[in-house]
Amino acid sequence: MTMSNSSITSLQATMKKRLYGRIIFIIAFFGILLTPALVHLSGKLQGPSIENRALASKPVLPKTFAESLKFPALVDAYLNDHFGLRNNLVAWNNKLRYHVLGDINAVQLTAGKDGYIFFNSHAANTPLAMIHFLCGKNVSEKDRAEIVRTASGFMHMAVQLKPESYLLLVPTKPVVYADKLPDWLQQQCAQYTPSLPGVVATLKSLPGLKDKIIYPLTEMQTLKKSMAVFPKNTFHWTGDGPEPVAQLVAENYLHRKRLTTLTSNLHDVASDIQQFLPGVALTVPTHDPDYAKAGITACLGVACFPEFVDTAEKIGDVSRYRHSNRQGPKLLVISDSFGQGIAGFFSEYYGEVWHISLNSINQLSDKEQARFKQILLNEYAPDQVLYVFHDAAVSYFERNSSTLLNAGQ
Repeated sequence: MTMSNSSITSLQATMKKRLYGRIIFIIAFFGILLTPALVHLSGKLQGPSIENRALASKPVLPKTFAESLKFPALVDAYLNDHFGLRNNLVAWNNKLRYHVLGDINAVQLTAGKDGYIFFNSHAANTPLAMIHFLCGKNVSEKDRAEIVRTASGFMHMAVQLKPESYLLLVPTKPVVYADKLPDWLQQQCAQYTPSLPGVVATLKSLPGLKDKIIYPLTEMQTLKKSMAVFPKNTFHWTGDGPEPVAQLVAENYLHRKRLTTLTSNLHDVASDIQQFLPGVALTVPTHDPDYAKAGITACLGVACFPEFVDTAEKIGDVSRYRHSNRQGPKLLVISDSFGQGIAGFFSEYYGEVWHISLNSINQLSDKEQARFKQILLNEYAPDQVLYVFHDAAVSYFERNSSTLLNAGQ
């Protein structure tokens, strides 16, 4: 049986199409494989890493036999962390897992119920450490006694320096919104006794500290029924939640009368946990106080404090709020990173508020710390001092908290 000329022509055309298709496939296949390498070699499209970790450094050529044995693994780690288009692929992977699968590709974050995201640890190598501490997992009676010792020692020293001193321990989102934790984590926590309630009760029972310790868990759990005490996708205390707590603290504990009432303007701000999910846009609708309308000058950053510019530059997280008529008592807020969200709201009750974070206090020399203490407590001479720390901070209270108070002694 012979084939007609038209059939032969058709067959030849089909074979050519298949050949071209294979060539195009091979070119595309190797193009896909080679593109990351070409981008890596060019170095022009890489940009800085978007990942929240230290990437593997470029290995040096081995000089000994022992180094030669380790060299392939070092090269492999370097290439894995630096191949071309890695940033793009990391971002796409995060977007896909978050938006399609509802998964979070970050060991320091935990996906909760109803869109809640929980920051679970300050260190990537100890995931869930903060939540486990708050739940009471691996927290012994000896640990609790040590926390009481350090916290009470700190407060006794604070009161000795300034009698009108108070400690606000802020319940964080895993405690206030424990019902939004994933079921498996709620089941874990249910096996233990939470750390803070017992520690706070013991602190309040000590001489001189009964009215000095503020732990507004009950009030914040009541507030969450009518408002977002914490935004769903942040760690820090931002948004509207700090305002009613500031009012509670000022009126019920510091016994101050309101000088003015702040109004606010709504706009979106980036979430503080954005860095852990590169490629996923996390925004927080926030009502920012309109300080200018209330006749208050609000200033954040180094330029706010000509009294100690060099020190403020090292501290970093500083802010100042002052009524234009400068009338009213003075408040000093000394905190960890949770102070920034609440400090400004105290300007409803105080003519001037200084806020200082202690997170970078160890950047100062001993001489600078002593001078800083002199400025804050004696030259500024606040009527009251409020120390603000989030609840898990009591587990490492002596790391930064006592440094300032001990300065010059």
